[in-house]
Amino acid sequence: MVSKTVSANIWSESPYTSWIGIDGFNFSAIIFFFLIPFIASIPCSTLLRQDINNRFFIQLKIRKSINNIIWSYASIAFIFGFIVISIPLLINLTLLFAFLPNVKPDDLINLNLLIIHKNTLFVSLYYNHPLIHAILSILFASIWGGLFSLFTFTCSFFIKNKFVALCSGLVLQIVLFICEVCIKLPDSISYAPFNFIKETNGADVNIYITGMVTILLFLYCIVMIICGGKRSVIL
Repeated sequence: MVSKTVSANIWSESPYTSWIGIDGFNFSAIIFFFLIPFIASIPCSTLLRQDINNRFFIQLKIRKSINNIIWSYASIAFIFGFIVISIPLLINLTLLFAFLPNVKPDDLINLNLLIIHKNTLFVSLYYNHPLIHAILSILFASIWGGLFSLFTFTCSFFIKNKFVALCSGLVLQIVLFICEVCIKLPDSISYAPFNFIKETNGADVNIYITGMVTILLFLYCIVMIICGGKRSVIL
C-alpha cells in the first residue's frame, strides 16, 4: 500500500506542477515574486542617475543627442530587468526536468493545485501544452521585470539617492497590493502585479485587467521618459 502511494505521488508530480511559478505556497516563491521589482532594478535602472552624479553624462552629451542617450539607458534598463528575472525562472524550471518526470499535468490527479480559470490564464493551454504555458508565464514575468526596472529608471530622474530609487518599484508593488485590498474591482479581479505575474495565482485574474495594467505602466514609463528625461539631465 505504501509503495503504491509513493509511486502515485511521484507520477503526479512534474516540473509543470512543482516549479516556482506554479507553487504558490512555497515561501521562497512568495518572496521571489514579491521582490521582483527590486531584483529587476538592481543591474541598470539607476545607471543614468549614477552617470549624471559622477559627471560621466557630460562626456556622453558631446558624442550623442540627449534623447538618444536617455532612450539608450532606458532600453538597457528594460533589457537587464527582463534578463535578471528570466534567468532564475528558466533555471528553476529546467533543473526540475532532471529530477521529475516530463508528464503532462492532469486536471484530476493534480486537483490539489487548484488550477482553475479564476486564478490562472489559459487553463486549457496549461493542461494540453504545459511547457508552452510555463514559457509564456516566464516571458510575462520577465516583461514585468523589465517594466519595474523601467519604472525605477523613471523615478531615478527625480530621486538622487540610489537606494531610495531602487526601492521605488517595490513601493509601487506594495501600494498596488494595498489598494487592491481597499478598493476592489467587480468579481474581485486582481490588478496588483504580485497577484497576476505567476503562472497560477492566489487571487482571481482576468486577461483584460492584466493586459490593461501592463499597458498602463508601460505608457506611464514612456511618458515619464519623454517628459522627465531632459529635466533630470538639466537638474
